This record gives sequence, C-alpha cells and structure tokens, in this order.
Amino acid sequence: MILLQSADSVCTMLGMRVRDWRLAQNLSQQELALKASASLSSIRRLESTGQATLNLLVRVAQALQATQALEELFVRPVQTIAQLEQSAVPVRQRARKPGSATKVKA
Repeated sequence: MILLQSADSVCTMLGMRVRDWRLAQNLSQQELALKASASLSSIRRLESTGQATLNLLVRVAQALQATQALEELFVRPVQTIAQLEQSAVPVRQRARKPGSATKVKA
C-alpha cells in the first residue's frame, strides 16, 4: 500500500516499473532515452532511484505508451448528489465561553 511507504520508496518502485515496461518492450536504456528525448543518465537515474522531473516521467510514459495511468492521476471521483449531501460538512458556529451569557439591557 503506497500510503504506508516513504516518498523515496514510492519513487524507487516507480523507477522499477519503468524498467519493467522498457524491458517488456525489448528496449535498451539508450533507445528509451532517444524515444523520450532524454539523456541516458536521466533514464538510468529514473530506473535506479525513481528520481526524475515530472516532465521526464511524462515523456517516458509517452515513449513507452503507458500514459493511461497518468490520465487517471489526481482525477476526483464522480459523486452522486446524495453522496455530496452526505459528505457536506456543517458550517462551524462560534461557541460562547462557559458562564458568559449575554445580558439583555432593559
């Protein structure tokens, strides 16, 4: 589960997935670098540590024809009106301090 992992662990896992996709397409790191318009060292760093710019990650995904996952990234789930009403947070009201009743002037 990604929520329980550190950011570095998630990045490393993504780098390994990029490597798996590349190997499944029988591409060398050099060939992927050419297809993604990236340097060989950037591809090596991405695969070994998961460190890359977002721009490089998108170019690599495009080169590997793996952009479907990117299209689903950060997309908010569609909710029905009933679900929205259920999740509506009530507006917080100011509370009075205990013992500070307001006095009415006569």
